Amino acid sequence: PPQAAPPHDARLHDASLHRAASHDATLHRAASFVGREGELAALVSAAGEAAADGARVALVTGEAGLGKSTLLEHLGAQLERDGWLVAAGRCPEVDGAPPAWAWVEALRAVAAAVPPGEFAEDLAPLLSDSMPVDSDAAAGRFRLRRAVWGWLAAAATQQPVAVVLDDLHWADTTTLGLLGGGVGVRAPILVVAAYRPDESEHLTETLGALARTAPLRIALPGLDGAAVAELVRAESEADDATVAGIAERTGGNPFYVRESARLLNGEGALVALSEVPEGVRDVLRRRLARLPGDAVPVLRLAAVAGRESPVDVLVRAADTGEDGVLDALDAGVITGLLDEPGPGRVRFVHALVRDTLVADLSRLRATRMHARIAEALEGTGDIAALAHHYARAGSPKAVGYCVRAAELAEARYAHHVAAALLTDAVANSAEPKERINLFGRLLRAQIRAGAVTAARDTRRQAVELAESLGRDDLMIAAFTAWTEPTPWQARAYGTVDRPIVDRLSRLLKRTDLTPEVRSRLLTAYADELAGEDDPTVMEAAREALDLATDPRLRAAALQVLARASGGTPGQDEVWRELLEIGLEHDLPVYRVAGLLNQATGAAAANDPATLREAVGEALGLARTYRMPEAVGVAEIALATLVLIEGRFAEAERLYTEATERMERAGSGHAAGFLRLALAAIWLNDGTLGDHLDEVCALHEMFGPMVADLLALALHAAGRDDEARRARTSPGPSPIRPDFYFTFLTTLRAMAVTALNDTALNDTAPVDSDAAEECYAALLPHRDGPPAGATSLSLAVRPAAHTLGELALLLGRDDEAAAHFARAASIADRWNAPHWAAEARARL
Repeated sequence: PPQAAPPHDARLHDASLHRAASHDATLHRAASFVGREGELAALVSAAGEAAADGARVALVTGEAGLGKSTLLEHLGAQLERDGWLVAAGRCPEVDGAPPAWAWVEALRAVAAAVPPGEFAEDLAPLLSDSMPVDSDAAAGRFRLRRAVWGWLAAAATQQPVAVVLDDLHWADTTTLGLLGGGVGVRAPILVVAAYRPDESEHLTETLGALARTAPLRIALPGLDGAAVAELVRAESEADDATVAGIAERTGGNPFYVRESARLLNGEGALVALSEVPEGVRDVLRRRLARLPGDAVPVLRLAAVAGRESPVDVLVRAADTGEDGVLDALDAGVITGLLDEPGPGRVRFVHALVRDTLVADLSRLRATRMHARIAEALEGTGDIAALAHHYARAGSPKAVGYCVRAAELAEARYAHHVAAALLTDAVANSAEPKERINLFGRLLRAQIRAGAVTAARDTRRQAVELAESLGRDDLMIAAFTAWTEPTPWQARAYGTVDRPIVDRLSRLLKRTDLTPEVRSRLLTAYADELAGEDDPTVMEAAREALDLATDPRLRAAALQVLARASGGTPGQDEVWRELLEIGLEHDLPVYRVAGLLNQATGAAAANDPATLREAVGEALGLARTYRMPEAVGVAEIALATLVLIEGRFAEAERLYTEATERMERAGSGHAAGFLRLALAAIWLNDGTLGDHLDEVCALHEMFGPMVADLLALALHAAGRDDEARRARTSPGPSPIRPDFYFTFLTTLRAMAVTALNDTALNDTAPVDSDAAEECYAALLPHRDGPPAGATSLSLAVRPAAHTLGELALLLGRDDEAAAHFARAASIADRWNAPHWAAEARARL
């Protein structure tokens, strides 16, 4: 929908067209409401509860055509008669619509009655069509959500407020984030949202938040036989058998019933059940076939333009004259396919009508129509529509409009929308410098949307383009465009992108870099090599910190310094400064980073209480500020605590839920990590051998890194010869010195001891060299936490327990006793009675 109604040419407004449309729309709404009186009464009752006791939520669901929109229209009219301020908005079903449009419609209606007052500045992204992008997306998004609900609560002190949002299944992330922000508001506010349940997968988080309010749920069923008969006979003469046939074929769907009845009326004595089309689109196609031949192309043009369109735009875009356009629209109105919501505008009566018209278009014809519509929209100020249509037309003009539309999307914190628009801009840009600038904008939008894997791929494309042109300046621009932190590393675990590292190394040899640019390149370099046994990593991280003066730049360097340290103790000054920067400069993303680093330090210090507190605070902030990957990381940390405490079924549920959310947000870590987390659970609960196929699949994904885990699974399944081959062929791989070092080293030691215990009873040689290596590697961690706990993601028993088993294998019984005693004490501290009992049993 356009952001503002364009000027209308009075010549284009046909009074008879308007009267016919208004009359037909009135009949349609009245007919569509047949059989819905009970649902309306339930919603009005919920409004009464909201007025008396505080905010109330109602969710209306049903497939397309069941009358959700009509029910909401009747509810809005009823509440307005009862003295409510009704703020209604509809999520547009077309690509390229302005983000958060449903809220824009609703809140501008509120502004007409109650000025925003003290909330005006924070509400400007929704009440204005042009806003600068907030430097910190998370903080700005939070302020906007708080302002919306603060304003609505203030307005509700004057009269109760109803927020009615239709077609929520088409909602963008900002729309959903604002809706979820109303949870817990204490004011006479009724929130009603309608959506199609079969298209609501991306609503999971929002619906979960709303579920905490115990919402009224109304699932619209198909109409009963009496209501179907009333609808059919309002359109045509029909006997009982025909009515029954339509009722059965349509399932009581009001829109389908009405369209079938109209087809029946148009085609005469259509009474045989077999002649009633099976689907509503078939019904619509047969009705379209009865229109004048020159009407359908105009209706298809209108369908490409969107659900609702200005008539003057269609006239300018059509390849026929003005009279031909008006005749075609008139035919659409008379047959009930279109109505006219206001002078000079036409709207399809249902999305299904538009969808049917668009579905039958060839791509070539649709492209040409998009181009004509875009040219007709020039001068209207509808930036989002211009961006959409020029992009679909493959026009160079798309670049400028897409960038401007993306800026509006970012100002409203709709970063998924901005990323889609900037992707269109890149696709339509040919100039290299412009493309690299667009790549930079795109990767920032992708990171802010949580799509880290996509952002990394975008950076790769930008760097490769710059290299192909021999332009170091453009390559530097590509690397320094990455300004947003991520809670986990942005690359796949255990991998190094050598081409990226080599390019960064070459750029860092330049002597003409400014301190800011050099700091950013050093940060990128250290981040690429974090976890590698490379002394230049820490050197780069420390130099980046020394060069950084800007708070954001310094915070980025601190974050990568903490990551490069691999969770080693003594990093308190890092997380404290991150917290200070986050608080002082309103940068919640770095507050979360500081808290997670504090939790890592607490884990290293065997302080699970502080770990839990820091992670809990980080999770609360990440949820408040809508930071999807940080939410997942914090949830995984809490799942790890549950795993350590031996509640394995609950840990599996928490890991699965957290990684599913991360995967939906676009994280590249989720799927592989979940497999590893499940394997850790099976290892801990003693069922690893029952999941050999899953562990084999994990080994195919991660390779030698999990060879010891595969050996343990084969051993547990009684296949020791294969287990030895898995562990030693082509030879044990070195273990990375990062946050998984103790976890992976413990797996290796467990495999060594398990197979050597077996070897003592047969003729296989004892692998004392491997046992000595593992013992030496774990000895510095003898007083440390459960192995892997500093990763805040995975854990097995304390390193001290594994040292005890290795000492026994090596014949050092006195050392073994001390290790097991220490392991029991550490397990007690972590509330892990199963590990404590095992250690004391070995004592």
